[in-house]
Amino acid sequence: MKKLSIALLLGTAAAFAAESQIYAGNFFDEDGAYFGPDCDKDGTQSTGAYYTGDYTSPFKKYLGKTDEEIQKKLDDLWNHYFKGDGNSTVYYETNEGDAYVKDIGNNDARSEGMSYGMMIAVQTNHKEEFDKLWKWTKAHMWHDPATGGDGYFSWSVETYGSVKDRGNAPDGEMYFMMSLLFAANRWNDEGYMKDAQAILKACWKGNGNSLFNEQSYIVTFQPSQGNNSWSDPSYSLPAFVDLFTRWSETNNDKWGKATEATRTHLYVSSNKQSGLFSDYNNFDGTPHAVEFNGNATKYMYDAMRCAMNFGMDYYLFGVDADRETEMAKRIIDFFERDGYQHGRFNWDGSNPSESYTTGEKGANAVATYALMNDASYEAAIKKNLEMAWNERFMTGQYRYYDGLVHYLAMLHLTGNFKIWKPKPTAEEKTIEPTEINGVSYKDGDKIDYFEGCKLYKATVSGKAIEAIAQSVALNSGVKVYSTNSAIVIDNAPAGTKYTVTDMNGRVLAASRTNSASQEIRLGSKGVMLVIVGNKTYRVSK
Repeated sequence: MKKLSIALLLGTAAAFAAESQIYAGNFFDEDGAYFGPDCDKDGTQSTGAYYTGDYTSPFKKYLGKTDEEIQKKLDDLWNHYFKGDGNSTVYYETNEGDAYVKDIGNNDARSEGMSYGMMIAVQTNHKEEFDKLWKWTKAHMWHDPATGGDGYFSWSVETYGSVKDRGNAPDGEMYFMMSLLFAANRWNDEGYMKDAQAILKACWKGNGNSLFNEQSYIVTFQPSQGNNSWSDPSYSLPAFVDLFTRWSETNNDKWGKATEATRTHLYVSSNKQSGLFSDYNNFDGTPHAVEFNGNATKYMYDAMRCAMNFGMDYYLFGVDADRETEMAKRIIDFFERDGYQHGRFNWDGSNPSESYTTGEKGANAVATYALMNDASYEAAIKKNLEMAWNERFMTGQYRYYDGLVHYLAMLHLTGNFKIWKPKPTAEEKTIEPTEINGVSYKDGDKIDYFEGCKLYKATVSGKAIEAIAQSVALNSGVKVYSTNSAIVIDNAPAGTKYTVTDMNGRVLAASRTNSASQEIRLGSKGVMLVIVGNKTYRVSK
């Protein structure tokens, strides 16, 4: 029998050797698109869904929502914002066979909204609507490099196609690139990939007009003179930049530096007392004032997205878990003190004004992913999830922005914002009946099986004799507890399988005991589940 080593978390990077990690289940959608486990090039893994393929919804874990309830919520969101009446929809089709997302209050189409619409469409598997949005965007917004353009997008365009402002807003580029990469992988479309790669390449120019500052590697407010030496922290999307590093065909070294810089930029942008972010800021995280926006240094409309940005990075990758947990504690603690009454503040949390918004209810709920290993935050987590779940869909003049931020947050919270990856090759394999991460697989089951950084189409065959014997042996005497430095399993027979997960289901370690007293040293702290044989133990470390 193969000997499996203990997986160790290494500091804030939470990276561990993947040789002991086994994941099983269904990692393909109904059309064969892949969202399952993966490893880094060096064979290591972290705890996020990119590595595990686990997108279990916290609505199920904390609020007891069923798959049917979650699917109905998703259907209702789509039917409201994309197929609804004139007081609810933000999606409009034209006679030219394309479509746009409209900012109702400003009566225009914006790169932000078009890219949000495309992301929602690819994540909910609405290819027809995705195609129509991208067709309109290419015709009226994109400065296509193939025809001499800079590769960016006009941020504001009349709904009939006339450009209002040719300048770009980089949140649009970020979501356009990510949604096109996901679409290329999910729908196996070379055209999407070609367009995504053209934009990715255009982001780095070496002449001061790059989307990311060439010295700091942080996304700029705008890649133009006077606007490229500072930023908008809500444009910092570390999970996206991490994927650009992996999938871009150009400038991978720069994308790699930008991944680290983007995570750090979000961290330093979080006020150490309030946890809030300013709408515009410097690369060191301090607020940046501008003449054209008197609220630039405050926590306003853009800044609320930052909580969703670091929350999604936490559950999708988990490589910056400690700092993102720190950010989550600060901002949730702040809103707990405020009673979730207000939506606008100075950076330090003073001068509260306006009401807590639909978008904030969604974005802050996503931030609570980073708190799910700390049992002391369980009540706050449930409160935020309940607010996001129960929020009424927006109607009227201002439904566009807050409504779509909430919609994106709900994709994250329902487990339906997936990393759609290039389809891997899977070998056939036969395995014995077994239990993997608390799920039992019996004779005749067919599953996707990921082990040693390889994907298999596995058939379970045989009788679970060993598992039955092991269950009997574990019925008495086993103790599981934590010390300052380790989790300890006492009195389990050598060779007993164990799995350690956080409260969000992410696997932190999985192997077999090699003695009657097994120590498992982990860098993570908080409440964990330890599955030993056929029993589950809850411990705090």
